[in-house]
Amino acid sequence: MRTLLTIVVLALRAAVAEGNAGAEPAPGKNECVTCHGEAELWEGKTARLYISKERLAKDVHCLKGVGCHECHGGDPTTLDVPAAHATEVDKTDPKARPFRLPLSELRKDFEVCGSCHPQGVGTYAQSAHGRGVQRAGLVVSPVCGDCHGTHGIYPASDPKSLLHVDRVGDTCGKCHALLERVLQQSVHGRAAGPGAAAKTPAGEGKRKPSCTDCHEGHDPPRQASMPSRLASPDRCGSCHAALSSGYAISIHGALTELGYGPAAKCSDCHGAHDILPVSHPDSKLSPAHRRETCGKCHPDAVANFLDFDPHADHRTADRDPLLHWVYWGLLTLLFSTFGVFGLHSLLWFVRGLVHVLKHGRARPLVPGTVAYTRFGPFHRVAHTVMVLSFLGLALTGLPLKYSQQPWAHVVAAAFGGFESTGSAHRVFGVVNLGCLVVYVFRMLGRLVPRPPAGGSRLAVVFGPDSPVPNLRDAKDLFKMVRWFFGLGPKPTFERWTYWEKFDFWGACADIVIIGATGLVLWFPNLFCAYLPGETLNIAKVIHSTQALLATGFVFAIHFFSTHLRPEKFPMDMSMLTGRVSEEDLHEERPAYLERMRREGKLEDLKTQVPPRDVLGLSLFGGAVALFVGLSLLAGILLAALRG
Repeated sequence: MRTLLTIVVLALRAAVAEGNAGAEPAPGKNECVTCHGEAELWEGKTARLYISKERLAKDVHCLKGVGCHECHGGDPTTLDVPAAHATEVDKTDPKARPFRLPLSELRKDFEVCGSCHPQGVGTYAQSAHGRGVQRAGLVVSPVCGDCHGTHGIYPASDPKSLLHVDRVGDTCGKCHALLERVLQQSVHGRAAGPGAAAKTPAGEGKRKPSCTDCHEGHDPPRQASMPSRLASPDRCGSCHAALSSGYAISIHGALTELGYGPAAKCSDCHGAHDILPVSHPDSKLSPAHRRETCGKCHPDAVANFLDFDPHADHRTADRDPLLHWVYWGLLTLLFSTFGVFGLHSLLWFVRGLVHVLKHGRARPLVPGTVAYTRFGPFHRVAHTVMVLSFLGLALTGLPLKYSQQPWAHVVAAAFGGFESTGSAHRVFGVVNLGCLVVYVFRMLGRLVPRPPAGGSRLAVVFGPDSPVPNLRDAKDLFKMVRWFFGLGPKPTFERWTYWEKFDFWGACADIVIIGATGLVLWFPNLFCAYLPGETLNIAKVIHSTQALLATGFVFAIHFFSTHLRPEKFPMDMSMLTGRVSEEDLHEERPAYLERMRREGKLEDLKTQVPPRDVLGLSLFGGAVALFVGLSLLAGILLAALRG
């Protein structure tokens, strides 16, 4: 039999050589094609051993000169059958499922491929398919040839490829037949099916996604795994850019960007293979099913909550006009505030630097010398609590707003991830609101009792000890501007300056606005019981933008006017210690000093500067707060520059 086969092969050799136009080595160098390339030699059960020259003509391996023996072994230069075949394994046709090769042979298959494609096999080994073969022992798991083909492997762009958009559904459907049928009924599979041109006007010029547009054979172990879930919005966004952009700035998108896997992804709301138009009664987001879908994460969702738009985009007037104009109103407030006070700080820096270089600075606190009490225990404790809660809110809130920035990931991770960061943010928020409540009751306590003899409640409200702006503040501001331009002497002040009063009332307004919207977002069902779901979208924009205004103002404008201006650099110790030097008080607030002397209260304010170690501890605490604030400010500016 072997002699007869040899004679037949030699007789056909010339014809085979003439027809072999591919890059496969010619007969004499590769006798495999001499036998296996002739259909007449194979029939019945051996028909599977016939490999046509047409299949090999554009095969990626043949085009690169890869010979049969490099995958199959044996000697390709001989016609001796035993020598030409290193091993003979009765490999059942892979298409004849469920009959497969033994597990050991399956593993050998992708090990052979790995000799040339180590990276591909490495990622395959970590995929669901690879783990099925290597770890679970599933002989039904596909190996390289099941997806890419064997004799006749073509680039995915070639219509003959098993992974071409027109054929990949059938390829994957050999194992995932049920999913393929479900997909055909979805928005991705209607009409001509996956890979076909979209029929809707919005999708004109695009094709519907195929299996490999959303999945890859070398994907992470499971579609429900963390890496796969975190990457899924980007895959959907490759086709749905506008919706993806709205998702990215939503709470769901920000949490996903920070690496929080449980946050809702596209498939959680819309479905995976069974995506239907929202107008379709069977859609997961249709009125009949929306409560069930949202209830997976929000089990107590009320009716209005279900109208919340998770893709709301305040940057687009056409889609969300009310939200857009709310956002622009807030931006106008933000830019006007920073514009006015930024210019104020810049002029102050230039004029203050000239003044300090010419006249020097007031002597700071020196241990053991006489000082005057400027802030009592209440102000110092309240300010400390306010600073800690404010920095805590910034550290736990800004990473969510700037979730795409690397520094945001570092800060969020430092707090232990979303769960702990969210809990800490709420605690800091409650403390911050508590500070405002205490201040309100304290101020009311000054108004309710009968005013001093010869005075009135109006005098208490607008008096020099009150933080309420009055006529003197307007005059001081005018004098300050004159001094900036060298048109008058440097003004002096009473107990409170106009910028201190602005800081105080600005902080109160921020706490009210940010706190109120924060409560809406914290207890959405409570508020949506009376308000429409769009309230949540508006509350998020107000909360986020107003918080940016507050943090930016404190870390830039407030830090400058309090600590970084030339007269006080690097730090004003009055709030940290409660004391101010006599020289400093006389230079900056002579009117307050004179009033205290006139009212006989000056001696009561006289005290001693605390010891050096106490000053050092106060300085260290203030420096830490200053460093944290300026670091966050740098992060905000960096994010703005990156767009």
